[in-house]
Amino acid sequence: MDKRLEPLTPKIKEWINQTTGWFTYKDLDKDLDIESSEGKTLRRVVLKSLCDAGIVIRASKQNGVFRLVQEEAPLIPWQTADATKTIALEFPFGLEQWASIYPKNIIVLAGSFNAGKTAFCLDFIRLNQHRIELADLLPIEYFSSEMGAEEMKLRLSKFSDSDWAFNARERSSNFADVVKPDKINIIDYLEVTTDFYLVAEEISAIFNKLHKGIALITVQKKRGAELGRGAEFSAEKPRLYLSIDSGLLTIVKAKNWAREGENPNGKKFSFSLLSGCKFTNIQEV
Repeated sequence: MDKRLEPLTPKIKEWINQTTGWFTYKDLDKDLDIESSEGKTLRRVVLKSLCDAGIVIRASKQNGVFRLVQEEAPLIPWQTADATKTIALEFPFGLEQWASIYPKNIIVLAGSFNAGKTAFCLDFIRLNQHRIELADLLPIEYFSSEMGAEEMKLRLSKFSDSDWAFNARERSSNFADVVKPDKINIIDYLEVTTDFYLVAEEISAIFNKLHKGIALITVQKKRGAELGRGAEFSAEKPRLYLSIDSGLLTIVKAKNWAREGENPNGKKFSFSLLSGCKFTNIQEV
């Protein structure tokens, strides 16, 4: 082996040890500037040895895709948990009447183009940003992948509430790196344009980061479809999954019912959206 490649082996192992999900040869080569055929041969040898040792596993249906084995499995202290300790959130459409949210829960809002996803997020902030019941979870962290400062100020000016108190941050990927484990996090929106299975992976990574906090995540969907990008895979982790089209909101999945014996799954609400911010004429249909 070219002696110049000797330092590459520990670099490859260190890079892999820092991964949190699936990765490819291409990802590794790009980050470590592996361009030569000798370097790529060494990289294959190192990955094979790690796979043989059970440190790394290969994806069963995709060539050249790997994941570091994560053996940590913290105990869940369910014996001392308080099952009545829901988070006293308020939602647009009064959804808190139908679904309960607990610490570490994921909420997904799948919406078609211009259906009202951002309006829902900003209204959710408006409803919760000053509530003393949520003091430990505030300020709300809002991660936007679309709006700059000027556009955001314009959108917020359309609401009647002028006393905004939340942190607006620019972010478009790898949200698990920046979500606050003990805060209310809003991700608007989770951008995945190819390999939609990665939506579920990103949602799982966000879930793993949460502690006492929650995350409300918006994703794109086709108009008329019930689920967003990632389809059924994106609906596995969320405790509350909502679908919004122009003029119609659907509770696709509510795992924790707010009213015993009243199943909210499949409930639909028609609405009008004024000035891109205010939901009016809300009716259950």
